[in-house]
Amino acid sequence: MGWTRQSRAASHQSVTFVVAMKQQNLDKLDSIFWAVSDPQHPEYQNFMTIDEINAIVSPPAADKQAVREWLGACARIEDFGDAFKATATVQCTETLFNTHLYEFTHSTGARVVRQWGAYSVPSHLSHIIELVEGLGNFPVPHLRKQAVKKASDSPNAGTDAVIAQTLFSLYNVPLPVPYNPNATQSTIQFDQQYFSQDELTSYGNQVDIDVMQIATVVGQNNPSQPGDESQMDVEMMGSVNNGSTTWFWIEPTTSWLYLWSVQFMNTPEVPQITSISYGWSEMNECDINPTECHKLGINSQGYVTRTNNEFQKIGLRGTTIVAASADSGANGRTDLNCTLTYLKPAFPASSPFVTSVGATQLNDQEYNLDDAPELCESGQWGCLSGGTEVAVSFQVAEFASGGGFSVFSAMPSYQKAAVSGYLNSNPPHLPPMTYFNGTNRGYPDVASLGHNCLVLEDSELQAAGGTSCSAPSFAGIVGILNQVSLQNTGKPLGFLNPLLYQMEASNPETFNDITVGDNHCTEDGCKPRCKGFWCTKGWDPVTGLGSANVGNMIDYINNNLKRRS
Repeated sequence: MGWTRQSRAASHQSVTFVVAMKQQNLDKLDSIFWAVSDPQHPEYQNFMTIDEINAIVSPPAADKQAVREWLGACARIEDFGDAFKATATVQCTETLFNTHLYEFTHSTGARVVRQWGAYSVPSHLSHIIELVEGLGNFPVPHLRKQAVKKASDSPNAGTDAVIAQTLFSLYNVPLPVPYNPNATQSTIQFDQQYFSQDELTSYGNQVDIDVMQIATVVGQNNPSQPGDESQMDVEMMGSVNNGSTTWFWIEPTTSWLYLWSVQFMNTPEVPQITSISYGWSEMNECDINPTECHKLGINSQGYVTRTNNEFQKIGLRGTTIVAASADSGANGRTDLNCTLTYLKPAFPASSPFVTSVGATQLNDQEYNLDDAPELCESGQWGCLSGGTEVAVSFQVAEFASGGGFSVFSAMPSYQKAAVSGYLNSNPPHLPPMTYFNGTNRGYPDVASLGHNCLVLEDSELQAAGGTSCSAPSFAGIVGILNQVSLQNTGKPLGFLNPLLYQMEASNPETFNDITVGDNHCTEDGCKPRCKGFWCTKGWDPVTGLGSANVGNMIDYINNNLKRRS
């Protein structure tokens, strides 16, 4: 990933990592999670506290004490129930793990401290410790397509632009979006992607939406160096839903999904929605964490399973996780040339415990927004109001929406009817059955516009794309639905998927079904040997259930979710 090993790290430097201990009572956790997440169950929305959740899965006290004593010899530790977060000097860390730490540099100038060479935990703790994260993993790039258009690229005809008003028009969003300070939403960043409040405010002014200021920042932000990816996240989420309180969560460079999820799970106050525009091959998660995985005897499946357990715990707290389905089709960005004889799903999009969002584009475009902002009237930007919504195509958008079937996770009950309907319909151009496991989790769950999204980057308006536009936009829509739930039950929706699939089965008009398009291309193009899936009526592994009809969704929630005594 472009990192070069340099000299040994200075002994006084500080490093942070998480030591995950083996959990217990996971069957109980699973049972409670599904009850709390199912709108038809009496326990629906009976969310739990951090202490209640940790009491279920934490290892025996004697095991925890043994790990505590080992780490506490020289590290500062935080107790996360089934894990310890540790901060220590390089010298302490090298002693704990019998290893060496080095400085690594990236072509961008970034510097990190990482483990290299031999690595181990004490033999008397090997049966207790399942995973360590934060010592050997390298940052994963944001899911962002770098094909960018500026107004100057089309001087004689306005460049197409998707703004929040486009989604309001296309997705039947009732306006104005109400304000509820108790409704919260967030994006998550991993690779030193910062945001600028000044640019966010300027963007809101230019699209004529009073975008709320970021109310809470978790982590270290550097507003003088805003990232193009992070700006897209906050601008799209904040403009689609300016009625909720928005957070910005940035993880240190040592972090990936497990470390973030366990930190999030154990933070006393967290947002009700978090949007993730990152992903990597589900089958190659241990390529990100080679030391922690292979040298402790687990593999990518073990890493995915442990992270999925954490996603369940987050759902039990009442938070919705929204994840981009990725930008390299069914083959994935670790098989761009389609040389393998199987498809490679993306994670966390393939997790059964997140709401996965694919990307669409508009054909037969329409340009008649009501009360369009001035930038749409200038002739430089053709602000879209509607058209025929189809899956993004490489020929137009220069990327393909991720989708397919998990390798590791079984199909959850909430989608069995929808996915069986797809597989039994004799869908066109289905890849060979040896390329995927149709009995496992299918993704994405939904779709949203992800091409020509208008964003402000480096003080210049640009039209860019990717599922990293679709995910925060849909998360903003979820925030609007959360406000309805808060009014009806006093609680957020939490893990969303059982509700979405029940909603579509009961009233298909809560979604805009998308039946045109495919995801057999990758970010590098469309080679004849590439396999993928095609859109069909109903759920498909390209656009899921379709895009949201928000007005109809609100009606469904009002009619079906009521406060319980």
